[in-house]
Amino acid sequence: MVAASARPSPSPAAAHSMVAYAAKTPAPPASRRKAPRAKVTPPPQSASFNLGAQDGAFLVSVSSFGKKYTVDRTKVHFTVRSLESRGAARTSLHAEVGDPVFDRSFDQDQGSGTVTGYHLPIAFPDRPEHPGMYDVAVVADSGFTRYDDGSVLRAEGAPHVNVYWPDDTGDDAALRAARGAVENHTVYGYGGIALSCGAASSKTYLANVGVAIQSVERRHGAVQQLWTGALPSWGNDAAYSFFAVDPLAVKATYPAAASFGSSSSSAPAGDAPCPGFFLADWQLDVTLTTTKPPPLPGSSDQYTIAFGMSRADVAWRRGYPQGYATRAVMNGRSVWAYEDGPGDAYTVTFRNGRVVAFTVPPGLP
Repeated sequence: MVAASARPSPSPAAAHSMVAYAAKTPAPPASRRKAPRAKVTPPPQSASFNLGAQDGAFLVSVSSFGKKYTVDRTKVHFTVRSLESRGAARTSLHAEVGDPVFDRSFDQDQGSGTVTGYHLPIAFPDRPEHPGMYDVAVVADSGFTRYDDGSVLRAEGAPHVNVYWPDDTGDDAALRAARGAVENHTVYGYGGIALSCGAASSKTYLANVGVAIQSVERRHGAVQQLWTGALPSWGNDAAYSFFAVDPLAVKATYPAAASFGSSSSSAPAGDAPCPGFFLADWQLDVTLTTTKPPPLPGSSDQYTIAFGMSRADVAWRRGYPQGYATRAVMNGRSVWAYEDGPGDAYTVTFRNGRVVAFTVPPGLP
């Protein structure tokens, strides 16, 4: 049996040579040295909240990432200011706040350090004195959200939403006017029409396609989030929207013409007009008309804007701009600003009633 030989040690001369080489080897430049990793301090936990609507009713939604917490429904109140006149004072708005309901959509298996959410049912039994559009603010008092040990969890933000209350008192003259204007008539949509069955399905039609309206009903006690501008552009959360109290439910029939676009989902239609759409009273004037449009190009060419077009030409193709205003007010503006979302914002400028300039939507980055 041959014994394994041990690895020989370097000679004194070789060892001296290695030490000398190491001494001559320069240290790596500072640019190559790894800088010590900066210590990142996470921001303190806070709770976000907002006023919204679900299943036809107002609610305040609350969410926070981190430790578990609870919500005190007595620590939230509301203020309101009319948007019908400049300089209107902000006043208190009485609200009935229900017990918080745990939001199961945030359920996760990771344990601590996850998102916890609650919904607080809200009802406004006392309307503002006059109908119209109002800015409603949600104000969280100290102690609105607390950790399980009783310490305060900071509630962040001061959310505002727009809410429209109609004049549906007495015999509801506004509903009678809406029925007289469109019920049992063929209507055309400025910028087109979208007919949906709630969240279950939707079909869009170009502006030159007439749609027969079967009925117009007032949905008393309901709240609906609505957008503005042409009906086919609705639904973008980045665009202006508001909440309509007691909205108009407009039920229609599908036209024989082919739809320009369609979508469907597994979500139920619920009690939405099917097919149809919801509108606030003031929107009829800037959304629908019984007047047949002039000849328009087909397909996507119908959306083209050109120099020299009138305001009516642009309204037929793109709808009236987003925002809360009557048709008369919009027709008096020299610039129409469309804001369907961050990547779809553009302006059309008029002089002497004709298009003299327009910008192109930037698109998404």
